[in-house]
Amino acid sequence: MAASNVILCGICDTQHVSNVANYWCPECDEGLCSPCKKYHSVSKASRQHGIISIDDYKKLPAEICKIEQNCTNHDKKFQMFCPRHDQLCCIMCISENHKECTGMFLIDDVIKSSRSSTLFDSLEKSLKDIQENIKRVVKTRKANIDEIKQQHLQSLNDIKETRTKVNYRLDELEKNIIDDLNTTETQLKLKIESLLDKLSQKMTTIELLKTNLMSVKQHGSDLQAFIGSKMLEKDVTGELKCIQNLSEDDGFSQLSFKCQIDHKILDILSKITAFGSIQIEKNKSLIVIGVGHEKQAQIFTAIQSRSRSIDDVTALMIRDVKVPAGQSKMCITGSSVFPDGRMIFADCYFNKKLVIIQSDGSLDSEIPLSPFCPFDVTCIDNKTIAVTIFYGNKIQIIDTKTKQVTKTINTGCSRGITYRQGQIIFCAQGKGIVGIQMSNYKVCTLVKDNTISNDSSFITTSGENIYYTDYGSTVKCYNVKGDNCWEYKNESILSGLRGIAVDQHGIVYVISNKNKCVVLISADGENSRTLLTAKDGIQDSYGIRLYANKLNIVSFTGQVLQFNIA
Repeated sequence: MAASNVILCGICDTQHVSNVANYWCPECDEGLCSPCKKYHSVSKASRQHGIISIDDYKKLPAEICKIEQNCTNHDKKFQMFCPRHDQLCCIMCISENHKECTGMFLIDDVIKSSRSSTLFDSLEKSLKDIQENIKRVVKTRKANIDEIKQQHLQSLNDIKETRTKVNYRLDELEKNIIDDLNTTETQLKLKIESLLDKLSQKMTTIELLKTNLMSVKQHGSDLQAFIGSKMLEKDVTGELKCIQNLSEDDGFSQLSFKCQIDHKILDILSKITAFGSIQIEKNKSLIVIGVGHEKQAQIFTAIQSRSRSIDDVTALMIRDVKVPAGQSKMCITGSSVFPDGRMIFADCYFNKKLVIIQSDGSLDSEIPLSPFCPFDVTCIDNKTIAVTIFYGNKIQIIDTKTKQVTKTINTGCSRGITYRQGQIIFCAQGKGIVGIQMSNYKVCTLVKDNTISNDSSFITTSGENIYYTDYGSTVKCYNVKGDNCWEYKNESILSGLRGIAVDQHGIVYVISNKNKCVVLISADGENSRTLLTAKDGIQDSYGIRLYANKLNIVSFTGQVLQFNIA
């Protein structure tokens, strides 16, 4: 129900009495006058409801006020939240549409802490980061205009100095080149000013989102705060994507031009047909659009603090499934999880194929790659994957719907692979960590490290950090700029390291293959602890993946153990 200038007491209205409401009950979704509020507050059924004043209610954004308290399909109160479908559910919804969903939790467990959750802080930081990004772009674009003006003046001087060396025949050519120069300057200025107008509009939108965010945080009910923060998160993500799209469209490229004078100008009467030329130059902008907020595991971000001790982590096995085998025995060397929850495995040596299964372990599809041996795999979206080829010195981009290779990239010896924000990142033997931009397949070295093994190096990312290890006893953490954050080595529990994963708190999960265990490393790289051992079913394993609050560990022979992480 949207706020209006005059709101009547809902209880009085049912008795055909018109009394102005002084309070609002979000759970009852109706106004209350002062006498009715008194009885409402002592009633057993409503005494726990969070009452707010009408003035505070009217400050809430209209979209937040429209949040339904009950399921519109079944007219029953929401009781659970399904992280797989990102939906609130009543008891009827669960029985009809969410029978196979795992990881569901009670609404009451999350809304109590939603107002103070890190998601609000993260959204505030995201909005602030976007504003700072825009300010930096505006500053550099204005400086670019000044630079273009200086280039224009310098070009005019070059033209005039050259013009004095020739005769009347140059008048017409001089006019042509100046017209071209002025047109080019106007074109560049209009392009930059158009971008500045768009950025100014974005600033207005960001200010509105900030106002709505603070209003929800200060005045919304617990449920409104929870759902509203998720709604605002989508808006923030949309705004960030718009800014990133502007960047990808060359909107932030450093524009300039050069006026080149033909040194054969004295041959004007016989050979020269033009005074010169105007060339536009683009230098890639150093500005990287991004914010600190990542959507990974958003439900857990809303419930828990980002600071968490490795001693608090617990794992409970919830599923044990087997990857459907081929004609030969399996040799699973890599795995990943699609955004929709399906799992994909690289069956390397004998079967030379990729296997995709549903969350319940049933076979979805297989993609044969023979004669190539797929080593590790990462999901780009719900249908596109990237695979490193063992012995093949290449990465293949594959459409899983058509089962066709859409792109082959020669990389040299590559092993572990992951995907982050439009970039494939992989371990390259003797080089370090290498990135490939999906938009243009440009290759760049992110981390120089000639110690990376040619056998079993694995990699993952979280936020601005890159985590990787090879078949040894050391885990390394770098940021995306290539700066070393930390290294952790403990030969007593880390030996024969294989797969690696990181949760939303920065806690690292690694497979110590020789010890048959899963080890946790603290976010600062200072401490470690064994989480799972052979007694929990841990075998020789390469693959380990985190998806929401689920930890998947796949053995060399294709046994998938799924644990609930709490």
